[in-house]
Amino acid sequence: MTSTMADGDTLTFEQFLAMTSTQQATVVRRGVPTSAEVGLIRQLRIIIMLGRPRTCVPGLIAYFLGYSYTDAGFSPKLLLGALLGFLIGFSANLHNTYTDLEEDCRNLPGRVWLYAQLGAPRMRLVLIGVNAFMLLSSLAFSTTFFVYMALAVIGLHQYSFPPLRMKARPVLGLYVFAQAVVFPFISGWLSDTTMPPFTRDHAFVAMLVYLTLWFLAKGTFKNVPDYEGDRAAGLRTSATVFPTRLSAARFAAAATMVAYLAVVALVAGGWSPPRMLLCLPWCAVALVQCARLVRAQDAGAANAVLRTDMVVSSGFVASVLLLQAPTWRSVAVIAAGGLVLIASDLLMIDSRRDSDAATGQPGASGVAAARPRTPQTLFDRVAPRYDALNRLLSLGRDRYWRRSAARLVQVPPGGTVLDVATGTGALAIEIAKRLPQGARVVGCDLNATMLQVAGQRVRRDQSLAITLTRGDAMRLPLADACVDAATISFAIDDMPDRHACAAELSRVLRPGGRLVLLELSMPDREPLRSVYLGALGALRLAGRLRGGEGYRHLREEIVHYRGREAVERLLRGQGFEQYQWRRLTGGIATLHLAYKPLESPNGPRPAPEGGSAAARTANSTESGES
Repeated sequence: MTSTMADGDTLTFEQFLAMTSTQQATVVRRGVPTSAEVGLIRQLRIIIMLGRPRTCVPGLIAYFLGYSYTDAGFSPKLLLGALLGFLIGFSANLHNTYTDLEEDCRNLPGRVWLYAQLGAPRMRLVLIGVNAFMLLSSLAFSTTFFVYMALAVIGLHQYSFPPLRMKARPVLGLYVFAQAVVFPFISGWLSDTTMPPFTRDHAFVAMLVYLTLWFLAKGTFKNVPDYEGDRAAGLRTSATVFPTRLSAARFAAAATMVAYLAVVALVAGGWSPPRMLLCLPWCAVALVQCARLVRAQDAGAANAVLRTDMVVSSGFVASVLLLQAPTWRSVAVIAAGGLVLIASDLLMIDSRRDSDAATGQPGASGVAAARPRTPQTLFDRVAPRYDALNRLLSLGRDRYWRRSAARLVQVPPGGTVLDVATGTGALAIEIAKRLPQGARVVGCDLNATMLQVAGQRVRRDQSLAITLTRGDAMRLPLADACVDAATISFAIDDMPDRHACAAELSRVLRPGGRLVLLELSMPDREPLRSVYLGALGALRLAGRLRGGEGYRHLREEIVHYRGREAVERLLRGQGFEQYQWRRLTGGIATLHLAYKPLESPNGPRPAPEGGSAAARTANSTESGES
């Protein structure tokens, strides 16, 4: 996906990240992507990402907490009111995205990239539409409810927009930020038109005061990760009033601990039942979070703490609801909030995380530098089930992919095919089945455990002309121009030095030889992209539940896919020509084909130093080749 600028030029995510914050802001102001580039499904995904549903869960729960203080039962309007409580936080996030361009270019370039794709005109329409829906829907309740919702919309607007821009006023900004739970809480009470003014209910007022203080502390906490960017942009927040991010973090940590412990006051004052003290174990969790925030060395680490803290905050307010109103309705609401949090991670729709923003377009090579390198110890553990992992990641299409790659391999009778990073030998076996008389496959891999699995498979069929050897893909134990074709699957982007690997492939190929690459990639069209992202999220969750590092690691490799263009640049940079590519299964995998020129313009390439193949293998460093 590219983002179109006003003059018709296109900009990749990689190029966008390489720009200065000032240049990024300029591009966003100029860029107006068209519907042809950003389809309706993609637009909806971006809007949801910018609204950050995971941050709206406390507001949703707060609405039902307020409703629990009324005598009303279930009604269809209750669901509408809950949606409005959810949308208060959603709308606030959209407002911030629209107005905080300068700050976000420094703090959250991934979010700005999403904004650039959507475009300012569309963003304005979204803001108008969401706010209009909130106002019109509030008419289904009482006049008081409508007036209150109108005040909420005005507050959302002026929190971010001038002339008040209250978020730039440290104290007032924190108070308005707290309305993310206070507004839904009061809205829940106002949903029952038969209730008297809430000021007569001391228990309700006590909870209102507590939620306000608790979310004031949350406001100080969430401002810390943006300290450097906000300070550079001249924005005064509860964090930037301190001389350093560390001092701001310490203040936020202290305020947060006081807020969590203050739940004791609700019980001591007789405003909440004694069982509310069961919330106190959350204080230990909050203490860990505070310690992590204080120890965070940079904005990235602090942002990671903030993501976890949203789960902690949601869990805490959910506990408050369940202990205040232990009903099946409360259980259902908490379950719904949990589903929102899980879905946000599985579908990767958090705009505050650059990796999520990058998965919004194919070939988001801007995050390629962060692609995790597979350690050989991981291959040792996953070797017995490596093929099963590939089958899971491919949605059962991996055999078809290997057959497609094998069909591209053409060698003369008696020729040789080199399968680099052969792993368990799956592709080598598929190629061997199609070889002409006298031809053979040489499977090469650095990992001995993977080769052991491959050897077991090869021995089951003695008719296969396959030889297995151990070696480093960046220092192949083969002579110059000795193979007629070479293949490498699911590995080129995992090499410590991709260029060295490509150079070695070129060295061992005979002039005119074919190079076939098979890579896991990301679908470039909706809704398959979102479905696949959800599947990858489920894979990560499975890895956590089973303690399977392989599941999580393979998922991260796909998410950080460099893109087809990066592979083409790599191959052409090593002198390959006639590059072709083919999308498989909607883009879940990509097949690349290139040829070594019949005559190398630089003459024959020297073989790498290092002595015998055995010596080179022994001296090689670990690389992800399987």
